[in-house]
Amino acid sequence: MTPSRDPRPAAYLIILLGLGLAAAAALVPFYNVAYLLEPGILLAVLMPFLLYGLFIESLRGSWLLATGLLLLAANLVLVAFERYLRYDSYADDLIYWVPTLAAVVVLPIAYRLGRRADEADPSGTPSPG
Repeated sequence: MTPSRDPRPAAYLIILLGLGLAAAAALVPFYNVAYLLEPGILLAVLMPFLLYGLFIESLRGSWLLATGLLLLAANLVLVAFERYLRYDSYADDLIYWVPTLAAVVVLPIAYRLGRRADEADPSGTPSPG
């Protein structure tokens, strides 16, 4: 049997990158002199990664990494577009609901299709071994 690599450190790195992405989205310019930290935006962009952290022990390795990378890519595109390409103080409110919507759509699908074998036993009896 070939040894497999543990995907959890990569999942923790994805969460850490999500924290950096949330911080980049939440630091908004205040006129031309300073930056403000918007806590609502910080929480909104960080929410998918907090929810993703709940699934670290439940998903198989490839599903865990694919789900995290998909969430990271979706949020990266959103933040790049909303914050850096056309910043208007988040007037259209996409930054508040799109990250959580992405997590609510992606995570249940990933759990249903990619959960570990020991959690997939529908009979409720513990698996041997």
